[in-house]
Amino acid sequence: MKNSLVRFLKSDQGALILLLGVSAFLLLFGLGTRELWGAETRWANIALQMLQTGDYFDPYLKGMPYYDKPLPSYWLITATAHLMGGLGHWSLRLPSVLAAWLSVWLVYLIGERLFSKGTGLIAGWFLATTFFFVFWARVATADILTVCGVLAAVWWYWRGPSDTRLGRYIVFFLMLALTSLFKGLIGFILPGLMLLPHLLSEGRWRNHLNPRLFLAMLVGGVVYMLPFMLSHRYGTPTYGPSGLGLVFQENVVRFFKPFDNIGPIYTYLLYLPVYTLPWAPCWILGLWVAVRRWKHTEPNVRWLILGLGLLFLFFTASGSRRSYYVLPLVPFAQLLAAWWVTRRMAARQAAGNVSGPGWTKGIAGAAGLLFLILGVVYPWTNGGAGGVMQFTRDVRAEAIKTAPWSEWRMVLVDVDNKLPMYLQNHGAAFYYVLPDSDIPQTGDSAALMAWLEKNSGETWNPERTIIVEQYKDIHQLPLDYLTADHQLITTKPNNGARLFHAHENGSAAFIPNGKTMGIPVADQASVQ
Repeated sequence: MKNSLVRFLKSDQGALILLLGVSAFLLLFGLGTRELWGAETRWANIALQMLQTGDYFDPYLKGMPYYDKPLPSYWLITATAHLMGGLGHWSLRLPSVLAAWLSVWLVYLIGERLFSKGTGLIAGWFLATTFFFVFWARVATADILTVCGVLAAVWWYWRGPSDTRLGRYIVFFLMLALTSLFKGLIGFILPGLMLLPHLLSEGRWRNHLNPRLFLAMLVGGVVYMLPFMLSHRYGTPTYGPSGLGLVFQENVVRFFKPFDNIGPIYTYLLYLPVYTLPWAPCWILGLWVAVRRWKHTEPNVRWLILGLGLLFLFFTASGSRRSYYVLPLVPFAQLLAAWWVTRRMAARQAAGNVSGPGWTKGIAGAAGLLFLILGVVYPWTNGGAGGVMQFTRDVRAEAIKTAPWSEWRMVLVDVDNKLPMYLQNHGAAFYYVLPDSDIPQTGDSAALMAWLEKNSGETWNPERTIIVEQYKDIHQLPLDYLTADHQLITTKPNNGARLFHAHENGSAAFIPNGKTMGIPVADQASVQ
């Protein structure tokens, strides 16, 4: 039995299953124990408001229009939320995890197509154990979705580089359209740049200049436009931002005249090696070997290097630069790394060195370290009876002493983006109060309720309304006057905050205590 299992794992099919199985484990373990982080709070907030309001065509962030990204990345999250019974860590992050898992498979397939099964397998292992790839794969944003779409388009092209059938063209441009609908027009640009060197070599591009190509481009363009047309047709008439207008602003204006995320021109020269750790030395050595012997280097390796170079120049030319923008280059860099490792192994075998491949120990060590950091240590930092998740558990525990959780309504005053998902009660949508509002800073709860009804146009039950605000200093709560007839619950530090002595903004929840709410001040003394 043991020998049969060993033989199976050494086979091509068994090795691939092992790769995909370990990749799934690294991507999924501890996924639901880490609180929301960074940019994924925006996806959580927008998807939650779609689920609460039933409006899937008008994205809102804390009650304000926010159409900075196309709709399909939010739709993937809301779809998984419906399938999994609600929005939570798993339903929020599952689309990114699945895209990362498919990316590992696609890198294997591309490596197999370009070089050999062994090279594809090593490339897959390298990507699956790349720290920042796995890190971002476990974060709910559109970046890994873009990586997967680019890889899918490149793989589809390499399945038949000379194939000019209409069906192949349509599938290719549908992939580009869907990838562009996750984050932006780079879904069209990046695969084009990556494949351009191969198309230009030997005049291959001439073979693809035919009516079928342009018909497929038209189909892809229509599919890309479809969500924007649906948003315009079925969205709220008073919704201000234009999805296509923001596509132009985010993808064209930002490229030439960046208004944020401005990094130095050498940003990616630093971050590409960092984002390919621990395997950066392998692709750097592969690049050096290939360039040094350029005329004798395999054509597919030359294409890989030229494509990587074009992607690098494109991102560098953009004035808007951030570290994780380099993610689409990572899989192709690991393909180059895998080629160098395969070449080195072949040279060692030719020299009579029959020792086992040392890279397997390195991969095992990298996988173990990833598991320890992302699956154990990182979730531990969110524990310790503190943080946002514990805060919302405390709020819920206090509230249900008076009434079922589903009966409560929430007023969120300039809160952290990650808080709404944890406070959801499958009831009415939250009411968001912006930081520049004229909410009463002094007075009593009756004055606040009067202001709330005036500004919202709704009737509020003061005994079933929880007020939550964000604070910088626990001793200077703007709504501190509510403690006269409300129970105050505040954020406590978690393990990470205590370990690193971090000071972050906290949250304060005011829950009606049910003792004096709604009773005139003159009568409260008799009640007490």
